[in-house]
Amino acid sequence: MKKSIPFTAAAVAASFALAACGSNNAATAPPAAGGGSSAAAGASETSAGDTVGSSTSGDTAGSGAASSENGSSAAAPDGQQLPATTISVLAPSYADTSKADWQKIIDSFKAIQPNVEVKLQIEPWTDFTAKVQARIQANDMPDILNDNNFGEAADGLLYPIDEVMSAETLKSIEPALLKNGLSSDGKQWAAPDIATSRLLAYNTELFKQAGIAGVPKTWDEMYAAADKITKLGNGITGYGMPLGPEEAQAEATVWLYGTGGNWAQGDKLNAETPQATEAFTEMKKFIDGKVTQPNVGASNRQDVANLFDQGKVGMYVAHSGLTAETRAKFKNIKFELAPIPTKSGNGISYGVTDYILAFNNKDEARKAATKAFLDFFYSSDQYAAWYKGTGLLPATTDAIAAATKQDAVNAPFYQALKTVQFTPIGNPQWSALQSALQSTAGKLQDQAPADVLKEIQAQMQAGG
Repeated sequence: MKKSIPFTAAAVAASFALAACGSNNAATAPPAAGGGSSAAAGASETSAGDTVGSSTSGDTAGSGAASSENGSSAAAPDGQQLPATTISVLAPSYADTSKADWQKIIDSFKAIQPNVEVKLQIEPWTDFTAKVQARIQANDMPDILNDNNFGEAADGLLYPIDEVMSAETLKSIEPALLKNGLSSDGKQWAAPDIATSRLLAYNTELFKQAGIAGVPKTWDEMYAAADKITKLGNGITGYGMPLGPEEAQAEATVWLYGTGGNWAQGDKLNAETPQATEAFTEMKKFIDGKVTQPNVGASNRQDVANLFDQGKVGMYVAHSGLTAETRAKFKNIKFELAPIPTKSGNGISYGVTDYILAFNNKDEARKAATKAFLDFFYSSDQYAAWYKGTGLLPATTDAIAAATKQDAVNAPFYQALKTVQFTPIGNPQWSALQSALQSTAGKLQDQAPADVLKEIQAQMQAGG
């Protein structure tokens, strides 16, 4: 889950992002929602970005390719075989198995629809944006794209996703996540395929040492808890606040949503609202009170996670990729999860999704094959194996329900997917606001909240 980068008719604008979870956004393994390691709010960058062809070909993705398999769901509407055509899939590497995970689906789809050739191109997140841009500039758009944004894709490049996915398939996606694929024009341009959710992770041993009995629900309670933990000394601080360039947009958004506010004001985004000022003022209180880690403006999500794993931070907003690493590698760190505290005490969760998009290549045969493949991709057996390979959270209601039962330690993250709040990624201004937050929010450690927000607003307007 990496950064949010809008499409344009000519190219894909490059910008930084990961959320989630995180990417991310999900982080060092894409940011879009939040940095992380291994399966951090986005994608793992361990794969070399291999490019593979269909089940019988090793060619790079060219004039289109996708894959699909299932049975009836992969058949043509009249139950007949689809006509001969070629479609292409361009997807990022989430893990070492990403190529193989896609190829299994492609091979199964080929067995059901032998007339459809599916070409697959897998690329690492590190240069994924450039690969997408190159395909667009060459007028060689993939039929199916797995990416982390769609902000400005509604300029003739894409099909509305409901034209290439059945109503039944769309209904299988968790409604709270599906809404995140809506653009500001009201159209469903994207379908979520994976997600991350963020919750407050807190060190139970530090809470015990500091004499904190309950989990904080309000900002005041969180500040009081952070102050007590900081007073334990030995380089320990109460709250980890990552306002570095990796994903300051995620941390700032969590605090804004904690006021009940939102970046969106109608169809426009605005950083200079009373709610944003209130959020940044509260963040400034934590910074000036010295209950956060030093130099918050240079701290990325992974930096804070590392401090948490060393027992040096009492609380921070984390996603499942980060907490999985804590459990696996730092077994001495005992922690629990809770809703993120807010001004009112009504806890929230924050999340990020990656998406499936479909480019309009003006070819009805390819469109029909794309629809058959996507319906097959989201079928229970195919989808479950694929999403598990990403190390992230599922997007369909059935998969979420099953995972909640099977993966008890991460149950809070799965449950949060039903109520998670997102950044307004479907708004064309979001990319500019995200970049402004990433480059400027960290100045809050030295400057007044109103001044920082004024600069962020000016940068967004200049960039968007």
